Amino acid sequence: MKLRTIFAAAALTAVFAAAPAVSHARDYGDWDDHHVWHDAPWWHEHHPAWVWHHHPEWVKVYPQWRAGDGDWDEHHVWRDRGWWYDHHPEWVHKHHPDWVRWRD
Repeated sequence: MKLRTIFAAAALTAVFAAAPAVSHARDYGDWDDHHVWHDAPWWHEHHPAWVWHHHPEWVKVYPQWRAGDGDWDEHHVWRDRGWWYDHHPEWVHKHHPDWVRWRD
């Protein structure tokens, strides 16, 4: 009887320990360097370049980000709008005239 109780307790501990990881698997987000979970909007607000480098698939869920953050260059490298303004301002005016009002 005692052995069955130990196995049941171990199984329940494993289930409850895995629950936070399972619940985050459905959400868009990631862990920071201090093992703290942040959702996708937090990452976008605090580290937008990181988002585009590590999780470009989040744009399917948040397509409004594409309007103000940047665009892909001809080599499929994500460039933020500041880079585009500094290197190809004529391209910005032609392809993203909405960025003009957001110029930092």
